[in-house]
Amino acid sequence: DVFMFLSGQRVLITEDLEDVTVLEGESAMFKCRISPIDYSRVQWFLDKTPLHTNELNEIQSQPGGYHLLTLKKLSLKDSGVVTFEAGDKKTSASLVVKGKSIIT
Repeated sequence: DVFMFLSGQRVLITEDLEDVTVLEGESAMFKCRISPIDYSRVQWFLDKTPLHTNELNEIQSQPGGYHLLTLKKLSLKDSGVVTFEAGDKKTSASLVVKGKSIIT
């Protein structure tokens, strides 16, 4: 473990992202897990756009190597591919935002 930490390169994604489908206006949460758990060179993307915490995006690290992304108040145009990168590894999943159908 000490060697891995010193080299800084040997990062693994131990739990991949999973696809999420939500209705317009809702929030979507993506979660993955990496090892070593204290690795910090990570980045979230929606399609090719880097994501940062703001009023619509919440990015969290949790104990045990978990990384969470919550996307809030989604609109149809937000549908795309969410990617999490840690060093040279990446995991991706689909975000599908559906319109609210009117039930008659």
